[in-house]
Amino acid sequence: MALALSELIKHYDRPGPRYTGYPMPPVWSEGFPQEEVVQALGRADLDPQPLSLYAHLPFCGRRCSYCGCNVVVSPKYTPVEGFLRALDAEVELWAKHLPGRRKAVQLHWGGGTPTYLDVPDLRRTFELITRRFELLPHAEVSIEVDPTFLRPDQLPALREMGFNRVSFGVQDLDEGVQALITRGQTWQHTLDTVRQARSLGFPGINLDLVYGLPGQTLETFRRTLESTLELAPDRMAIYGFAYLPKVLAHQRTIPVETLPKPELRLELLLLAVDILEKHGYVAIGMDHFARPDDEMAKAVKEGRLIRNFMGYAVAAGSDLLGFGPSAISNVAGVYSQNEKILTKWERDVENGRFSVHKGYRLNDEDLMRRWLIHELMGTFELRWEAVRAKYGIDGRTHFADAIEELRAEVPFGTVRVEDEGIFITPLGRRFVRNLVQPFDAYLKKLAASTPFSRTV
Repeated sequence: MALALSELIKHYDRPGPRYTGYPMPPVWSEGFPQEEVVQALGRADLDPQPLSLYAHLPFCGRRCSYCGCNVVVSPKYTPVEGFLRALDAEVELWAKHLPGRRKAVQLHWGGGTPTYLDVPDLRRTFELITRRFELLPHAEVSIEVDPTFLRPDQLPALREMGFNRVSFGVQDLDEGVQALITRGQTWQHTLDTVRQARSLGFPGINLDLVYGLPGQTLETFRRTLESTLELAPDRMAIYGFAYLPKVLAHQRTIPVETLPKPELRLELLLLAVDILEKHGYVAIGMDHFARPDDEMAKAVKEGRLIRNFMGYAVAAGSDLLGFGPSAISNVAGVYSQNEKILTKWERDVENGRFSVHKGYRLNDEDLMRRWLIHELMGTFELRWEAVRAKYGIDGRTHFADAIEELRAEVPFGTVRVEDEGIFITPLGRRFVRNLVQPFDAYLKKLAASTPFSRTV
């Protein structure tokens, strides 16, 4: 018998990691030695597989009150030149340490607002990366775009460069919600932007929505969903708003009384799931949806969906290089995150050194648990025979404590624990962040002191 919504919320609504990686950054060490990164690159250079590349372009023309990204709000364009000089130096530094490994299967630009840069500087950024790292013919080349900061010449230039996927931030189309999050994006902004992208032949168009924003109701969010679906995106992401005012001071401007209560938050998510699935979209992991003919939907069906620090992916390299302030790299079992403050990052890389804010070297147990967590988040199942084949251990014995924790979830209808393995139900996919937590060896120590976003 299905449990009441209130019972599911009471049980699952708690802070927790998003598990784009494992272990997550709160476990990592500040003052992580440069030598660890250099040694990791030496090991990585021997790997014949292609790379993933991420560039963080931090600038924004204004601060949206809901935003959780590392941004530099700069109404004036002048800081861009110094940033690009430093970015050129940093990419060169990575390339210097990878003399035999320069091919990439994935390039993504995030921010900030990447299209804060004008067309000549967008081209300059693309060129300084691709003259050192060759994009393979089938590479996914993607960029995040805020339609309110987009000029008519930018999408044509990006398409000409070779970008083949664009993600448009929509968040919500209701004017009241837009005012509360200080964004000001209209339906016309969104419509014109998507139409231009379609006319330019971008193979992949993504739209991102956020549930749990101030002022949202079931009625307003239904209208947002129905309107965005008129644009027929190839993929949609439905993210939960991470309200962390203790960490993000600008979020304190949001009136607390305008935030949806936990029960409404889940109803907003379930409404989105219901509407998207009725329109033929396939659920991908915990917060993504794709058309059945999209490569991501095919990857889920074939059990080859990948998860990394950029989220879900169809094609990703075995190692990830992160460029720009706050960017994360994952190289040969070593995580490193760049300095978040723009001037510190610029100073480090212009002096010929990696700008490491914090880092971590994974041990064998970490690597196994990361694979297991991402397997569950990508395919919603974990078979013990696969664990034995990959790691040579009896998973039922090794993870006995985690299995017992998951048995307690069975009555909630979210997971099946069987002799063959662990199987997350369609309902459980909405709570997959919770259901992988028993395999996190660090979470209990971190839970009391780390401000994770809420899982519902």
